Amino acid sequence: MNEHGDFYITFSNNVFYIKVLGPWNFETFEHYNNDFNTLLTVNKCSSYSVFAVLDGESLMIPEVCEIFKTATTQRIATGLNNVAFYLTKSAYPQAFKQQIRGLYQGKNLNFKFFNDIESAKSWLNKCEITLKDELINKLL
Repeated sequence: MNEHGDFYITFSNNVFYIKVLGPWNFETFEHYNNDFNTLLTVNKCSSYSVFAVLDGESLMIPEVCEIFKTATTQRIATGLNNVAFYLTKSAYPQAFKQQIRGLYQGKNLNFKFFNDIESAKSWLNKCEITLKDELINKLL
């Protein structure tokens, strides 16, 4: 089957900058997951955060939800601490929030949803994470 959905991912100063164009199918998630893991290995960081911009239909299909949960558990074990979700371009922000809360339930992970960039930057700054404006702008 062909990939459905798209993504952009880059890494700088212990932050993954991710744009998700959904919805994703299994093949797209596998491609994303491989790219994420490669960046993690190449950059050899033991503690990191994620700034994610969701665009379009950002809900995960059940098949993707299960592997997302497994990937999240592995990422937390390898240093994932904070995730900021920017939802202004998401077609279904409330449903996405509900889905993520369910997938992250019981996980030792700091995450929050935002409708404006400055609030996301401020929250991550409190976690001692500084976002780069030029990398944020590539996601918008």
